[in-house]
Formats: sequence, C-alpha cells, structure tokens
Amino acid sequence: MWALADSPPWAGADMTDRELAARMCSGCPVRAECLEVELRTAGATTLGVWGGLSADDRRALYLLWAQRGDRGPRS
Repeated sequence: MWALADSPPWAGADMTDRELAARMCSGCPVRAECLEVELRTAGATTLGVWGGLSADDRRALYLLWAQRGDRGPRS
C-alpha cells in the first residue's frame, strides 16, 4: 500500500489508458458494481476509470449495455 505522500505505483509508467485502468482496479472486490453504477449514471459521458475500464472502453460498452433492455436486478 502506498502513503498519500508517495506517488501511486502506476504513476509515471508508460501505459495505455486501458492498461492503467486494469492495473488500478485489479483485485477490487466491487469492480462489476462500480462499472454498473457508472454505466447507469454517466452513460456515454463517462470520464476517468470505473470498473477497471478506460473511458473509451466504457463508451463503447455503453452502446451495447443501453440496448440490453431490462435494468432490473440480476438473479
């Protein structure tokens, strides 16, 4: 774990947004829920890293997710 005064372990690395998002969120126990919240609230206007995906990846996913239909709880 890194302290607030330290740089996060991914800072300064030459990674793509996709690689950075995956690294930041690896091992997160609420990754799927995080992604669902962002798709529901921000939709196509998403920014940042949510659910282990970059903004570009979530925008592409949103188009498919929006066509999915039912937004009720999953069984």
